[in-house]
Amino acid sequence: MDETSVSLTLLLFFVIFVSYITTRQFKNSKLISILLLLLFFFCFQVFNTIHLFSLYFYYEASLIPILFIILKWGSYPERSTSSIIIVSYTLLFGAPLFIIIISLYYRHNTWILLLFFDSKVSGIYRIFLFLCFAVKLPIYGLHYWLPMAHVEAPTFGSVILARLLLKLGGVGLLRILPLLDLAFLKSILLSYLILLGVFSLLICCSQSDFKRLIAYSSVSHIIVIPFLILRDNILSVQSLIFIIVFHGLRAAILFFMVGLLYTLFSSRQLIVIRGLLLVSPLLRFFLILSFFYTMSAPPFPSYLAEVYFIFSSYILSSYMLLFYMPFIFLRIVYNLNWLTSILIGTFTTSNYRSTKLSYVSCLPLCLILIFSLFWLLILSNI
Repeated sequence: MDETSVSLTLLLFFVIFVSYITTRQFKNSKLISILLLLLFFFCFQVFNTIHLFSLYFYYEASLIPILFIILKWGSYPERSTSSIIIVSYTLLFGAPLFIIIISLYYRHNTWILLLFFDSKVSGIYRIFLFLCFAVKLPIYGLHYWLPMAHVEAPTFGSVILARLLLKLGGVGLLRILPLLDLAFLKSILLSYLILLGVFSLLICCSQSDFKRLIAYSSVSHIIVIPFLILRDNILSVQSLIFIIVFHGLRAAILFFMVGLLYTLFSSRQLIVIRGLLLVSPLLRFFLILSFFYTMSAPPFPSYLAEVYFIFSSYILSSYMLLFYMPFIFLRIVYNLNWLTSILIGTFTTSNYRSTKLSYVSCLPLCLILIFSLFWLLILSNI
């Protein structure tokens, strides 16, 4: 196990545990437990395998539990359409990878990834290899399945999507780095990633659905992973690990907040969710912490990931700082928008349900903050 495997295995244990706690309210809790165990097994194999075919097989199989979760516990009738779109994206971009790994096996007579360091694939195969795993990140342009999946999925399904399944793409790209021609990919992808990274933030600024806003913010935040893949040095790999781990924790806090706010207001629209300052002091406290965690403000450990990314991206290209300045500005804009709207907007009792939140419902948020503190203590000793 390398540094990537250890970090993501710890994240995997934590995600499955927190998801299990939040699903005790459902009637079919045994079925959910089975699906979580399956998901744990598939993701564990992806994070720790050195076998190319196993990487492909478990990478594709990890989609089965989340599809069942969306279809079974999704709250909207469009969940079947969302599931079809997810399967279509995965199969469309996964089929070329299967052909490539079969050809590599016949060339080298082995599946071991470590033996492919001198086996650069040529031509359009490089792009297909990149796209197969980039669709799970996802980068902008391959992201259309993600907002639909987040909107249709229950809260614990959105947490699993944001904290596990989106990380499989980054791990897959790390594992197949020996097969990629990074200079070729950099020449065709760098400008694309810079421009659409900023454009995805503009879309976040125009969202009125809180859950969809978080989904698009994941797309805009996770697009930094291809930058670090293209750089491919020790600093960029460490930065990639930090971003993968802390993006999962950041997104999980926000999705749990959406679930709690939905129980109070029966809506995810920011124009309806207003006046939390007068409703729940405890939820108000967690909302402010979520805002600072999302903004990667110190002393939250996500701040370290941002610093690592700045240094790594500057080494990749000095023009990256020009991308980073509007990136930070637009991120402040849309985060301040949802914070001020929810916290100090005009409160109306017509949209408020008198449901009292128990302290147990806030337990996942506390566990995420404790786990973040645990990571901060580890990083302070490195």
